[in-house]
Amino acid sequence: MRDASGRAEGMGGPGLSPNALLIGLIFCGVGFGIGAGALAGSGAAFVFLMSGWVLGLCLHEYGHARAALSWGLPPTGALSLDPLRAPNPVVTMLLPALFTVMGGVGFPGGVGFPGDVGLPGRVGGPPEAGLSRGRQSAVAAAGPAMSVLFLVVLALLYALASPGAETLRAVLAVSVLFQGTALVLGLMPIPGLDGYGIVRPWLSGPPASPPSPPWAFVDRMARHSGLVLLGLFLVSAAFTRPLFRASLLLTDLLGIDLADVIAGFRLVRLW
Repeated sequence: MRDASGRAEGMGGPGLSPNALLIGLIFCGVGFGIGAGALAGSGAAFVFLMSGWVLGLCLHEYGHARAALSWGLPPTGALSLDPLRAPNPVVTMLLPALFTVMGGVGFPGGVGFPGDVGLPGRVGGPPEAGLSRGRQSAVAAAGPAMSVLFLVVLALLYALASPGAETLRAVLAVSVLFQGTALVLGLMPIPGLDGYGIVRPWLSGPPASPPSPPWAFVDRMARHSGLVLLGLFLVSAAFTRPLFRASLLLTDLLGIDLADVIAGFRLVRLW
């Protein structure tokens, strides 16, 4: 059953959407074509990277929504894995994908932007009265947990790829890098990011009480964090270099060859 807004009612939430299936088919189909040698060049590599990126964002938002639903919060369109039905799809999907292309680095979904109405599990999100601090933190952490799962899947696909499938290994390697940078950045305790959402419930009064003035100000500023992060990405090497180092360390721990990361990064650049 659906309400007037089209949102599924009941604890199950909406089912898997055709848009999610289409994104998954594009990701798998282009990946298979690259691996088989039927597709080549930067265009195919870019489509593979960005379809996987959007799929990862959908899984990330699904994690938040599923954890929230399990503790009694209303179901949202993110449970369908449809990027168009995620809470505020411009903030959660479009802008992160755009900034990922512009900045050449994985940009986490759901960061704050002016006018953002708030997302479940994040600072400024819908009221979560009745949830303990631990559960509020768990809702915020569920998104990164799904990102970790997707990151591991990509690393396994890389490990299973034939050594002769150099292009496939390269695009998988750079996909792991982009997912890794988004994960590292998203877990930073910066207002507007999941890392801050995890610790935020423990920084003020009881869960049901309004935030004290200092924290209320920080929560309002969190809605501008996306613009701040974009500026740091584009102009500050002091910010991006440590982020890349941490992400490259993560890819190394997952068994990704640095040479493949570099080859993949060059391959997906269209300019």
